[in-house]
Amino acid sequence: MAGTTPGHDEGTTTRLPAPLYPGAQGVRPGHTAYPVMPKLIRLYPWVQGLRAIAALSVAFLHVANDAITAGRDPAGWIAAINGFMPWAAGVDIFFVISGFVIVHASANLFAVPGGGRVFLRRRLIRIVPLYWTMTTLFLATLLLQRSAVHGAMGGPGFILASYAFLPWPRPDGLMEPALGLGWTLNYEMFFYLVLTPFLRLPRAWAVLGSAACLALFVAAGQVHGFHAAALRFWSNPIVLEFVAGMGLALAVAHGLTLPGWLRLALVATACAGLHLMAGAPEPWRALAHGLPGALLVAAAVAGRRPERSTPAMRILVRLGDASYALYLCHPFVMRGFSLLGAHLGPPTAASGILYVGLSLATAQLCALAINAGFERKLSAMLKGRRWRRAPAG
Repeated sequence: MAGTTPGHDEGTTTRLPAPLYPGAQGVRPGHTAYPVMPKLIRLYPWVQGLRAIAALSVAFLHVANDAITAGRDPAGWIAAINGFMPWAAGVDIFFVISGFVIVHASANLFAVPGGGRVFLRRRLIRIVPLYWTMTTLFLATLLLQRSAVHGAMGGPGFILASYAFLPWPRPDGLMEPALGLGWTLNYEMFFYLVLTPFLRLPRAWAVLGSAACLALFVAAGQVHGFHAAALRFWSNPIVLEFVAGMGLALAVAHGLTLPGWLRLALVATACAGLHLMAGAPEPWRALAHGLPGALLVAAAVAGRRPERSTPAMRILVRLGDASYALYLCHPFVMRGFSLLGAHLGPPTAASGILYVGLSLATAQLCALAINAGFERKLSAMLKGRRWRRAPAG
């Protein structure tokens, strides 16, 4: 899912907070310097791991539901795993991570002339290319199957809104774009647009201002309601999960550090809370999923930062980098396995588990390939840099 849709990193441009300094390498005299510093993701490997888990949880939910619907779970094992946790909470974890990463990685853009423009450009480069590509591929697939002809997928307004990140009701009434998973990115873009005007202020005031704006908007929507469907969509309390992430970013910037035992306790509490709230109704989602998600992110960011890279850290970084691609590509992999499943013979308990496992593994490999061969190269090109492979160390 986005900032991070899925919560996203800044690719090779995520930075640790540091004061702006004059004479940065490659900056012409008279231009604002945005310093080059170590990657945020290398200093928060647990955030990367959490992003990977969040994307996998959403993918598992969809693959498991597909297997159950197709009758590939005769023993009910997949259904039991599916009901053990609210796997859709991966989206809520993404939103909290997004709030944290956006504030932390953009530390040098607050109260800086042109900071808002740079911020939006970075976010568009990070989100738009892959989402538009996957949306176009999805629509092309539907057209080839003739299921999108004669208005089955909505008119031109719906299609344009899907590309523009504008909430627009589908013909069946759901507030989802053509590529259904893009509903999370509609929230992400809304969050970015709310935050951008406040980038003129110092970071703490910008966070407080944008958080208040989101909270008041949600309150107005819940108390009085909005006539416009888009405003009703954006006033969902789920947007407060971005606020939780922003608050964590401020806390960490002010020195929040938790001992290891307390961080483990937060993880255990969050997992228990998610399990207990697995059947919570949708109106309570921001609390039932968002609060445990915030605890998980707090555990990931409030520890001591690693002093050196390790193989495990590098794996987490790669998986986290590919989480956005996994979120967007897994429905295509799932569709391929659905077609293949029709030729696998009578379903058994073991074959159902194997079906889900192979689907997720294939989706993860595809996501890694998309991230390395498409996202990173295109992002570097759009940012005006020659792409090169990141060093192993």
